[in-house]
Amino acid sequence: MKSLFILLGTLGFSYLLNKILLRFSKNFGVKSRQSQQNIVRWASTSKPTTGGISFYITFLVACIALLLIQPEGLEVSNKFLGLFLSATLAFLIGFVDDAYGTHARVKMLGQIVCGIVLIIFGIHIEFFTALNPNLLVLDYFLTVFWVVGMMNSLNMLDNMDGVTTTVGITIALSTLNMITATDGAGMLYFMLIAVVGALVGFLFWNWRPAKVYMGDTGSMFIGMVVAFFGIMYFWNIKTTPDNISPLRSGIIPLMVFIVPIMDTTFVTIARISRGVSPFQGGKDHLTHNLVRIGIPEAMVPVTLGVVSVISGLLAFYAFKLIPEWQPFYSLMFALYPVSLFGLFGMFYIRGTRIAKVRELIAKKEEAKAARLQPAAVKEAMMVSE
Repeated sequence: MKSLFILLGTLGFSYLLNKILLRFSKNFGVKSRQSQQNIVRWASTSKPTTGGISFYITFLVACIALLLIQPEGLEVSNKFLGLFLSATLAFLIGFVDDAYGTHARVKMLGQIVCGIVLIIFGIHIEFFTALNPNLLVLDYFLTVFWVVGMMNSLNMLDNMDGVTTTVGITIALSTLNMITATDGAGMLYFMLIAVVGALVGFLFWNWRPAKVYMGDTGSMFIGMVVAFFGIMYFWNIKTTPDNISPLRSGIIPLMVFIVPIMDTTFVTIARISRGVSPFQGGKDHLTHNLVRIGIPEAMVPVTLGVVSVISGLLAFYAFKLIPEWQPFYSLMFALYPVSLFGLFGMFYIRGTRIAKVRELIAKKEEAKAARLQPAAVKEAMMVSE
């Protein structure tokens, strides 16, 4: 009952807050970064990027309310403070970027600090130390890499109406399912429900045709939140101390976060192959190429959301319903992300080829128009004489 109350409360609060922000902040992030939005986003018009502000305010209000209602939640003070401080820093990094625009290196430095904050509060991936306790430094590097990767992946995925919001909701729901199966309903569980409510309330305004975007403010914040819960409930989950498989520990988070990982991987490889920076904006994402091959734009977030839900359910099955992990299971579950990468990789390549053909046709038409223009001008001059 408390879960439903928190969900409905934060959903309604987020919906109304986005309505207010949309009315009074229509110019935020539009005039100063209009050209950048048009380069990155599929939509041809720029819109306010105030969604991330609503995320953080909803998150902040929910945290305060939970501490007042359930003060015993402070028993997890390290985890709570680690999440709160890192998410706040992520929000500020995105807010400054939306308002003024910052260099990619500055943003990355801030993302690295977010990962370090988690480590300071004792929150880090325990992958290498499960094999050898002396490899703690490698786990620290992996934690920072994971945080930076997730923040950038969610940021890069935010290029089409409703996509990042939908994928963020599905990842959060998979996480809630995992928390229920491991720790049960606690402070972190209710905090994540509040985040889901904030996302759903925002989705009403972000669905195609979107009236508002989450911007870097929102994508950085959501990326940090899902990175934190990914560490807590996917990277570090263990069934039995004597049945720890490194492949199992790596496959489970890969499946849950498969959609943003695929998009970032495809875009990074494509841009490096063209000799440009992976952080450079462009309409060369998986979402864009899905539209190019014929998937309706409104169905792209649905398609990726369904993939994310199925992947989350398979990850839960790999954790909960297989107590004794055998090498066969590693092969079987590894085939799933490999198959998805292969399938969507083909979609991506096909969409890229279509984009190139359209670009060539457009250039030929421009050249033809340029050749015809002098003749048209000359004819007009003769008529005037």
